[in-house]
This record gives sequence, C-alpha cells and structure tokens, in this order.
Amino acid sequence: MLERLVDHLQNQSLGLGYLAVFGLLIAAGFGFPLPEDVPLIAGGVLAWLASPIEAVTLRGMLTDRGFQVMVAVGLSGILVGDSVIYWAGRVVGRRVAEVWPFRKMITPEKLERVEGLLRKRGKIVVLVARFLPGLRAPTYFTVGHSRVPFWEFLAFDGLAALISAPLWVCLGFWFGDDIERAARAGSKFGSYVLTGVVVVVVVLLGRSWLRRRGKRLQNQDP
Repeated sequence: MLERLVDHLQNQSLGLGYLAVFGLLIAAGFGFPLPEDVPLIAGGVLAWLASPIEAVTLRGMLTDRGFQVMVAVGLSGILVGDSVIYWAGRVVGRRVAEVWPFRKMITPEKLERVEGLLRKRGKIVVLVARFLPGLRAPTYFTVGHSRVPFWEFLAFDGLAALISAPLWVCLGFWFGDDIERAARAGSKFGSYVLTGVVVVVVVLLGRSWLRRRGKRLQNQDP
C-alpha cells in the first residue's frame, strides 16, 4: 500500500503530495480503511525525494524545508479530521450515529464503552485513543457530545499527534531510498508505540486501583 501510494505521487509536485497526505489523514480520521502511518510515512518519502540532501543526517533532515512542511501538514490533517468528528458529536449528538457512514464506525456499543471510560478516566482517554484506530472516532465523537471544552480536547489530541506525526514522517524521510525498509520500520515502531500506550494505561489503572484501595483501608480503620 505504501509503495503504491509513493509510486502514484512521486512524479508529481511536492505540493500535490502535501494535499494528498492532508486529505488522506482527514479520510482516515473518518474511518477510511487506511492506517494513519501510511500517508505520513509516504509523506516523509516524498519529502526525501524532493530534497537536495544526498546523504541523510539527523540535522539535515530536521532543517530540510520539505520535511518541516510535511510534518506540519501531517499534524494539521490529523487535528482537522479529529476536530470534525468532535464537532459532529457536539452539534448533532447521538443522531449522527444513525446516519451513514457514521453508523458503521460509531455504534451504540462503542459509544457506551467510551462514555464509561470518559467518566472514569477523564481527558487521558483522548490521548490514548489517538493510538487506537478502532476507538478513536467514537471517542472523539463522544467527547464532543459530552461537551468537553474544545481547547482541552485539542490540547490532549495535539499532544498525542506531536508524538505520532513527526515519528512517521521521520521514518519515511530517513529510509526514503528503501520504501520496503521504511514500511518495516513503521510496523516495528508502531508496535513500540502501542506497547508504550498499553504500559501507560496499565500504570494509570494500577495507580487508580491503589488509590481506591488505600481509601477503602483508611475507611475500615477503627
């Protein structure tokens, strides 16, 4: 999938590549069956193809104009797509879950699950959901429906996007001369990121459980 996307865009201008990455990220936010890392890694490869750099170094990559713009485009596409889902939940509420294509990705079961998590865990759910594609759309929809202030949603979502978007673009740029290697590295780092998210969730749940247990023990003391 990554190779086909790059092959289709590599002979076009980098500006068209920016537009394609931006549009695909918005579509992915709406549930289009495309992993978010694919357009971001493809964007990194396209930026490398358009770069005058012959040998990629960390400093050269970070100072490359095409790379910088692609990261900004990636962040913008992510935040715009997520914000549309948030405002859909805030403006029309549960009614949107009955309309195609939302009813396929925002089921009543998912809404109930996310509402329960949101009540128990607060805004941290927004951050974690960014790395869980199956729950991201219903989470952000429910956050909007719950009237969480938009700036709070954007802050937590943006914090998570600041981790994922630059990472995938970096991988694409760094391994730009070997797309298969870029895809393998993306899959590996995706597993690392997901593992990190799981660890964070386990730590937070464990801390919450210990806090509740401590309160129960205090209440039982004579």
